[in-house]
Amino acid sequence: MATIHDVAERADVSPKTVSRVLNDHESVSAKTRERVRAAMQELGYQPSAVARSLRSQTSSSVGVLMGDPSGGYHTKVHHALLLACVETGRHLTVDLFDGPVAGWQDRIRAFVADGGVREMILLPPECDFGPLKELMRELEVRCVLISPTSPDPFFPAIAMDDRAAAREVVEHLFSLGHTRIGHISGHPDHAASTHRRNGFFEAYAARGLPRPAPELIADGEFTFKTGVEAARVLLDIDEPPTAIFAANDDMAAATCMEAQRRGLRIPDDISVVGFDDAPIAGVIWPTLTTIRQPFEQMALRALQTFSAWNANEVAGKAAAPFLAQHSLVVRESTGPVRSDGPPKRKT
Repeated sequence: MATIHDVAERADVSPKTVSRVLNDHESVSAKTRERVRAAMQELGYQPSAVARSLRSQTSSSVGVLMGDPSGGYHTKVHHALLLACVETGRHLTVDLFDGPVAGWQDRIRAFVADGGVREMILLPPECDFGPLKELMRELEVRCVLISPTSPDPFFPAIAMDDRAAAREVVEHLFSLGHTRIGHISGHPDHAASTHRRNGFFEAYAARGLPRPAPELIADGEFTFKTGVEAARVLLDIDEPPTAIFAANDDMAAATCMEAQRRGLRIPDDISVVGFDDAPIAGVIWPTLTTIRQPFEQMALRALQTFSAWNANEVAGKAAAPFLAQHSLVVRESTGPVRSDGPPKRKT
């Protein structure tokens, strides 16, 4: 079945432009509108039929809670969910969630009731917050979990293999001659942080190499600020790494900034790799080598899971998570290790 992304590719436009055509947005030129509609006809794309079918089965409002909507990961997820809602005839209802602060249960109850939310997407780390999931069951809200730590017997999950992706990053750096690789880990409350760090270690084990020294591991929290702080820690050691793998793109971009502030050239003096392929990865200089998460595929699969749940209760509650396929995007921030060894410490 053709998707909005297939139509966008056939018409040589963005998925957002296809969405605007579907909604009769006046900003789309007549020529582009005609090209998009021709692509829909060629592919047999019929969003209206899907939307009517879904609306006849359940509320069209899907809720999502975000702790930091300004972060690169959440920006990509939010956009992917909006496109998936267009694809499936739903509407996205978003609220901030700051964790278990006083009165959070009442706020969530109001969000569900006022927004008519009967379906919810739970992102990390909320997907692992037991009291929230218990409240969702109490309110009879169906949830799909994105990248939870472990399967949940009540809610289906969508994930990607973060450990395999991290191993692929390190293998890429190995292929360039790097063996002294630093790692900036993510927020300790996110399962992805642990998976990516474990994948980092597993790549060394697979090569029969000793695990990197503790001094090569720095703590971050998936923010630009903590990325700068962690990069300083790694670049201040007597023998700094020749490459740094940060657990997300915001921290990788921060690493590039700190390295360049010290006069280091990327990738001549040090290589840097991120994770997620957030918008910042393609706009900083040099552009960032990273792991591309298939956000659009994951978002669409999540909403399709609700459809399966509506049609078949057993199918909707399948415990085995759906594994989305990642890809390594090689850009300008990685290159061969220096022949004269790691760069000298600069301050």
